[in-house]
Amino acid sequence: MAKPDTDDSKPGKSLKPRAFPWRLWLFALAMTGATGLGANYAWQYRKEARAAGDDLGTCRTSLDKVKPQTDEAIKKYEGCNKLLDDNNKKLQDQDKKSHEQDVQMTALSNNLSASKDELAALQVQRAEAEKRLAAIADIQKQFAKMIDTGQLKVTARRGSLVLSLPSEVLFPSGSADLSESGKMAVLEVGFNLKRLADRRFLVVGHTDDQPLKGSTYKDNWELSTARAVTVTQFLVSAGLNPKTMMAAGHGEHDPAASNKTKEGREKNRRIEIVLLPDLGEMPPMPKELLEGAPRPDRDGAEPGESVPRKRAGGSKKG
Repeated sequence: MAKPDTDDSKPGKSLKPRAFPWRLWLFALAMTGATGLGANYAWQYRKEARAAGDDLGTCRTSLDKVKPQTDEAIKKYEGCNKLLDDNNKKLQDQDKKSHEQDVQMTALSNNLSASKDELAALQVQRAEAEKRLAAIADIQKQFAKMIDTGQLKVTARRGSLVLSLPSEVLFPSGSADLSESGKMAVLEVGFNLKRLADRRFLVVGHTDDQPLKGSTYKDNWELSTARAVTVTQFLVSAGLNPKTMMAAGHGEHDPAASNKTKEGREKNRRIEIVLLPDLGEMPPMPKELLEGAPRPDRDGAEPGESVPRKRAGGSKKG
């Protein structure tokens, strides 16, 4: 049994009331408030958790609904990227082809320009060729009588027109002195060559390969040279310009036929008068050669002209 707050066993002594337990009450109140607050927070958290769970479920439901569309969009996006890559590749290939076509077009344009230039050059060459053919026809017409009688033959050798006279018509055997009939033949040739004032002439002597017998010349080369000089001098005396005349001897080293037969040897014994090409028919010379060309000498010879001269030890035979 609890003791009374006052002690009544002792007479004459007054009762003293006990102190109120404020701390306990405050603690209890605090605990009660904390419990209520905690319960409130727990309820609030559970409410928010339920709401979050509901929202999550809604999001998942929405995500499930839009997932096919998202997958389709991703698929289309990847397809668009692939298509873009393919188009870029095609564009690069097209640019490459376009560049190659530009290069080809440039090359074709250059080739076309070159072809035009070549065509122009060919037309010029054709005109020159026709001019030379006309000149050959004219010369053949002028020398028709001598050609018909076998005194002269007109041929083309190494791109030049050549008048060939048999040595038997001009010279006695082993001699370089013109016979009377030979003088008449050379005089007739010179009369017609005077019409070609713009031409230069090379007189060339030729022999067969037979050794000389009873001749004043030591070999065929010397004989052929002497004969060429004799014909050249006679043409000059007939009125041809000596600046346009040159003489040379080939001996037996430039045969027109085989020396194994009598007929061949007769063809090889000849005097050739070569009509040298006109300077206008020649291709242009390099500039450096033109600049380094020799000047005219004191005798008035033009650059590039050679002066005929006799070989050492040769005689007046020709």
